[in-house]
Amino acid sequence: METAYHTLSAYFKAEMVREHGFWISLLGFTLWGFLFIGPVVLFSPSSMPRSLVAGYALVAMTVFSSYMTATWDWSGHLRWMLRSGVLEHALVAGRSIYVYFMGLLPVSLMWLMIEVGEIYLLLTVLYAQPGFNIADPVLLVASLIMLLVVLVAHSLIIGASVLASGTSSIVTELISWLIPIASGGMTPLASMPPQVQTLALMTPYSYPAELLRYSLLGAPMVLHTGDVLLYGSLYASLYLAAAVASNTLALRNIRRRGAPSIGMY
Repeated sequence: METAYHTLSAYFKAEMVREHGFWISLLGFTLWGFLFIGPVVLFSPSSMPRSLVAGYALVAMTVFSSYMTATWDWSGHLRWMLRSGVLEHALVAGRSIYVYFMGLLPVSLMWLMIEVGEIYLLLTVLYAQPGFNIADPVLLVASLIMLLVVLVAHSLIIGASVLASGTSSIVTELISWLIPIASGGMTPLASMPPQVQTLALMTPYSYPAELLRYSLLGAPMVLHTGDVLLYGSLYASLYLAAAVASNTLALRNIRRRGAPSIGMY
């Protein structure tokens, strides 16, 4: 709680008062929103209700923003901790580095809610109000829990990559950009070629996105609901276990060999 309080206090003083980074970031995300909504407005099928198209767009941007938050709030802060020496001080003092990221959670959740709310507002003003039809609240809760588990594993895997190399690597780019999008995070698997569907279902990213679209919009799924719940839970659990193990190994190597550093030459 103390870490969360000081993180929030420092964030508001630095980003909203002194450096105005909050407003610059908000403007940047607004431009992202326009770039995303433009193709939706131009190329959405005329036979589909506009509110349903807007619902698909909002879910896609929610999933995308969730993974971006998990990616950069973890890897960006870890990279700063490595380069500034904070990580080594924390390890020498015997403090868990996870305390720092628990302190970041209020800022991360605040930004995620702002981003989702802004996309909802832009869609409503520029296109149509997103329409949802929650047929099964239990499935909705299950999809959110599954998504949360995958997000935690996602951030830990990227964190392990940063701890091992000292900076963002190809693992960061592959996991944070390519896999969540190619595995159905932005587009339902039913609209993808069979080969892509097979590859997507081999990752833990496809199942929570599919279940979230189904529970909110009634979107078609390529697997039965029971199979999505079973395989999605299994993949998410294995992914989380692998992520925790890789993070533990990376921290153990740092304690033995010291923190990695990236030179200019």
